[in-house]
Amino acid sequence: MRADVARNNQKIFEKAREAVGAGETDLKLNELARRAGVGVGTVYRLFPTPRAMLEAVVEEAVTDLNRVAAEAVADPDPRRGLDAFLRAALTAALDQPGLFDVLITVEDERESLRQAKGELVAAASRLLGRARPETPLTGENLLKLLCGLIHAVTEHPAERRRAAADAYLLLLRNGLAPGPSA
Repeated sequence: MRADVARNNQKIFEKAREAVGAGETDLKLNELARRAGVGVGTVYRLFPTPRAMLEAVVEEAVTDLNRVAAEAVADPDPRRGLDAFLRAALTAALDQPGLFDVLITVEDERESLRQAKGELVAAASRLLGRARPETPLTGENLLKLLCGLIHAVTEHPAERRRAAADAYLLLLRNGLAPGPSA
């Protein structure tokens, strides 16, 4: 890749990350080109659609969740591992605008994201299987429940979101792995 192309791609990606981080998850690619100071065609070569841009920006967060899930699966205490994963996933989704949209969507434009989400579903299934072997839930069900929690938490005023997240996580955790609260 030519140096100027690499610089432009980096600039475009940085501006996309800034916009999504500020909550502009539906940023138009023409506007992204303007902010990056490049031509629209340059942006479209990197991100063919606004959805591809969003997926590219939040894919790192999905990869991070896979790492957290792997650590949770390795935890000798299955309930503690499940709790750590749920808390980390909810926190990541609250901190990374667009992650909820990417997790809840069935169809992905980027193959690498599709693979990362598949790995996340598999890890969530392993977590559930360890914490509650008899559950009929799958990892995909767990991620959809988590997306519901994310939506519920974001309906609260910003100053009450962490407390709401704790309350919803306690409900989910107790429903998934009955017994003494962690």
